[in-house]
Amino acid sequence: MEFLPISINITNKKVLFIGGGKVALQKIKSLSRFDAQITVVSTAFDPEVEAHKEITCITKSYESADLDGYFLVYACTDSNHTNEMIREDCHKKNILVCVADMPKLCDFISPAIYKTGNTTISVSSNARNAKKSVEIRNQIRKIYEQSEGHLDKLSREENGYNMKTDSPVNLPSHHSGSKGKVILAGFGPGDPGLLTLKANQHLQEADIIFHDALLDVPFLDRFPGQKVSVGKRCGKHHKKQDEINHMLVEAAQEGKKVVRLKGGDPFIFGRGGEEMSHLLDNRIDVEVIPGITSAFAAAAQYGLPLTHRKAGSSVAFCSGHDLSGKSFPKADTLVFFMGASKQCEISKGLIEEGWAPDTPVALLSNISNPQSRAVISRLDQLCQEKLIIDTPLLIVVGQTVSRIPQDFLPTHEYFVNQDIEQ
Repeated sequence: MEFLPISINITNKKVLFIGGGKVALQKIKSLSRFDAQITVVSTAFDPEVEAHKEITCITKSYESADLDGYFLVYACTDSNHTNEMIREDCHKKNILVCVADMPKLCDFISPAIYKTGNTTISVSSNARNAKKSVEIRNQIRKIYEQSEGHLDKLSREENGYNMKTDSPVNLPSHHSGSKGKVILAGFGPGDPGLLTLKANQHLQEADIIFHDALLDVPFLDRFPGQKVSVGKRCGKHHKKQDEINHMLVEAAQEGKKVVRLKGGDPFIFGRGGEEMSHLLDNRIDVEVIPGITSAFAAAAQYGLPLTHRKAGSSVAFCSGHDLSGKSFPKADTLVFFMGASKQCEISKGLIEEGWAPDTPVALLSNISNPQSRAVISRLDQLCQEKLIIDTPLLIVVGQTVSRIPQDFLPTHEYFVNQDIEQ
C-alpha cells in the first residue's frame, strides 16, 4: 500500500465529513487552513466542531444522497460498518474517500502538515506510523523557523516580504537574555487585508497567539500557533488586564514566541503601553508592530479626509469612555473611539466649549467589515435620538466631514440634516 504525495487545488471545493466527533475534528482543523467549503453531517457533534464558524453542520443520519456534489469525503463515524458503506457509495459516485482509522480502505490520507505562507510541508508514513509523521513534521517546523539564509527564502511569497532581509529597521531586543519574546502587533480594524506584512510573518512563526475579540478569528486558523482569546468588549470582558499581563509573561518565560494581537493599533486605546511596561518590568523581550487604527481605515472607507486644506489642519483622537471633568483637545477634527453610549454627552460638552451646533458629525460603525454603517448628522442632533448604536463606533466631528464625496457613501446609508459637498 503506497500513497502518492500530490498537491490538489482545494480552493472553494466542497468537502464532506460524515461524523462530527474527535476524529473528524482533527482532520477539520488541518483542512480548515485551506480555502475549502466544509460540511459535516452527523447525528451528534463535538462542541469544537459546532463552534467552528467556517463549516456547515447538518444534524441527520447518513444517506447516500448526502454525497452528491462533493469533491472529497471523509468517513469519520464511530461505526466501521457505516464507514465501509460510505466508501462503497463514494466509489459508485466516483468520489475519493478517506476512511478514518482504516487506511487500507482509503483513496487518500491526510499527512502531518506544516503550512506557512505559500509553503506547505507534509509528512506521511503511508499510514503506517502517524505519530512518527507528526514528530518528523515538528522537527522540520523547528528547523524551518530557526533557520536563516536559504531556508528563509522559502517563506517568501512571490514578490513578497521577509522581515529579516527586507525591513531596513528591525527593533533591537530590549532584554536579549530573556528566553521568549512577545510581539505586540496591531491587526487593524477587521479586514485581514489591512494586516501588515511584518505582523503576518510573526503570526506564521508564533508558538502562541493571544488575540482580541474583535478580530477575524477564522482567519487566524491559517497560523499554526496556539490561539487564546483574551478579548475585551464593552461590558463583556473575557479576561482582566492583569490576567492578560500574567499570561504574556508566563508564556514568554517558557521560551515561547508570543504574539499579542490587538484590534487597530496597540498604542491607540489598545492598552499596548501598559502591556509593554509590564513585560519590560519582567525582563521580557518586546517588539511592537503598528496596526492600522480604525480612524484611518474609516477615512479610507468613506472618503473622509481627517485633515483638509480648506476644512481642517489638525486632528485629535479621543476616548469616548470617561468624559467627566475633561476638556476636549483643541483640534479642527475630533475622532472619538468607543463613544456609542456617550453620544449626547459628547454633543453637550462640545457645544458648551463653543463648537457650533450645526458642526457636521459622522457616525461610523464596524469599520472595514460587511456590517459597516455610516450616518452623517450634526452635533446638535446627537441628543435628539440614537442615530446609530452599533459597536464598535467612531464619532468624527468637524468640517472635514462635509468633504465626504457622495460617491463614497452607499445608497442604503442615511443622512440627518447635513449636506455633503459635491
